[in-house]
Amino acid sequence: MSQIISVVPNICEGRDEAFIEKVQEKLEAVPGLVLLDVSMDQVRNRTIFSFTGRKEAIFEGGFLLYDAALGHIDMRNHQGEYPRIGAVDVFPFVALRDAPIATAVSWSMQFAEEVARRFDLPVYLFAESARTKVRRDIEHIREGEYEGFAAKMDDPAWKPDFGPDRFPPDKGATIIGARLPIVNFKAYLTTPNEEAAEWVAKVLSDPATGFSGVHFYPALDRTRNEALLNITVGNFQSTPLYRILEAVKTELRRFGTGVSRVEMVGLVPQQAMLDSAQHYLQVFGFSVDDVVENRLDAILGDRD
Repeated sequence: MSQIISVVPNICEGRDEAFIEKVQEKLEAVPGLVLLDVSMDQVRNRTIFSFTGRKEAIFEGGFLLYDAALGHIDMRNHQGEYPRIGAVDVFPFVALRDAPIATAVSWSMQFAEEVARRFDLPVYLFAESARTKVRRDIEHIREGEYEGFAAKMDDPAWKPDFGPDRFPPDKGATIIGARLPIVNFKAYLTTPNEEAAEWVAKVLSDPATGFSGVHFYPALDRTRNEALLNITVGNFQSTPLYRILEAVKTELRRFGTGVSRVEMVGLVPQQAMLDSAQHYLQVFGFSVDDVVENRLDAILGDRD
């Protein structure tokens, strides 16, 4: 299989379906771009796009997305149940299929510099593209969120990597960088008690009592009157999804509640789901090569 780099931009609009459909149509019209997924979230008021293709196609689609989002979203009016610092909150370049992370880093930095120039936007590099250790973790960049970011930028330590040193209140700032695949999912609670979600997030986010590299964001789905946890897993291989879910269930027992269901956000690496299936089914010695579709792809691909 050829090496692939994809991008997974997150924009702060998850309620205007007509706008998202229009952006989707524009992306699908870019020559050489392959749109993989579009995931809207009304509670977080956020949409995650996923696309790949040639470098030129990815860049063209990315600039198109920034242009559309910055022209549509006014961050001064934005409300949503998720940390964010700007209209295009984050634009990750993801190394897939054995693509070198160094290539993803190079692309991300070229793209970031051009985004800053074209849109006069403060750009922060994160993950593998970060220039300082503290900026590797996106949560350190997001601290203070949109509402406190203008004051944060007054600190010389938080000047952007590219773009103006001033914070544009209508557009906010943006985060760009290269990383390996991550997993995002939601765990819905069997209660509207948001305090239960907040407790679990606090306990499991503490490195001393919880998980390293896993972020928990409590929220309330007011349309369904359900508390939930938005969970981001930085390394699903070292911290499997089933281990996180079982820890969430354990902490919820003190509130007499549990997890009603789980929803995946965006695309998910196959191995992450297989690991959990293997755990819950107690299958011994299972691998991705034992999936019939994977075996067929491997055999037929070798004959091409």
